[in-house]
Amino acid sequence: MVEVLAAETVETVDLFTMGYWLTLLTFGVSAVGMFVGLACAVNGRRSVRFRPVWIAAAAVSIGGIGVWLASTVSLLGISIPGHILRYDVSDLTLSLVFAVAAVFLGLLLAGREFQVKRMANAAAALGVGFGIMLWLQLTSVDIQGSVSVTPLLFVIAIVVAVTASSLCVFLFQRFRFPAARIGSITMFGAGVAVFYFTGIAALEFRFDPDAEPAQGMELFGYAFPMFVIGLLSLAVPITAVLVAPERPDETPRAKKTVDAADNDSPAGGTSATGEPGPAATRPNAAAALAQRAQPLPEPAR
Repeated sequence: MVEVLAAETVETVDLFTMGYWLTLLTFGVSAVGMFVGLACAVNGRRSVRFRPVWIAAAAVSIGGIGVWLASTVSLLGISIPGHILRYDVSDLTLSLVFAVAAVFLGLLLAGREFQVKRMANAAAALGVGFGIMLWLQLTSVDIQGSVSVTPLLFVIAIVVAVTASSLCVFLFQRFRFPAARIGSITMFGAGVAVFYFTGIAALEFRFDPDAEPAQGMELFGYAFPMFVIGLLSLAVPITAVLVAPERPDETPRAKKTVDAADNDSPAGGTSATGEPGPAATRPNAAAALAQRAQPLPEPAR
């Protein structure tokens, strides 16, 4: 063991092998995923019967595209001069499952309206899910030697992810004007970028010439097809949002408002605005039957 440790050397990681434009691509993918996901979440808040379907579409858009795909594509910029990096495809795919599941559970726990207890439960679900996702992504990297993760930086990355996601959900629930939506999308994209770079900074590579060569798949052969499939898959929720009928908010708050408006109208009379109440606009069944029972007048001769 002593000889092996002596043979290992800590390697310097280059985070921008493909250029700084990859960081802008990460932000763009995150923003697009969050934009489509928020549109699906809006429809999920207004719907009762199809709410789980809309939440699932939002989870795929936000967790699958906005978080997982953005961070996976960003891994293409990592390189170690003179060494080969390989990735475990099974771990990367499993991390996708946890990312989508975390957002789905987080949105369900957050509910339609803001509540501190619900938000805390949603933040816990997002933290656990994103933590597992990041761990699987980081440990999927293999080199001729060993790869370790710095616990402190790993925890900081999880805190960043949970904070950014919780703030976005808070803005979505409390403020519904366009500026709040833009702020949520921008904050989410920046949060994913910080989350990714903090997680990568937690990696520590030690090269050992006596160890086995790196096992796994080259990342580009996996990330590029997933990038194309992910962006094409956004066509499904986008189409669903465009063809979804315009309907009023079916949340409990909206229903209470409608019921209160109905109760303000007196039965069989007029409302405060002078319009006929609900009972006045309904036909009287007994009067209609009595009218039909009256004999018809005799025709004039």
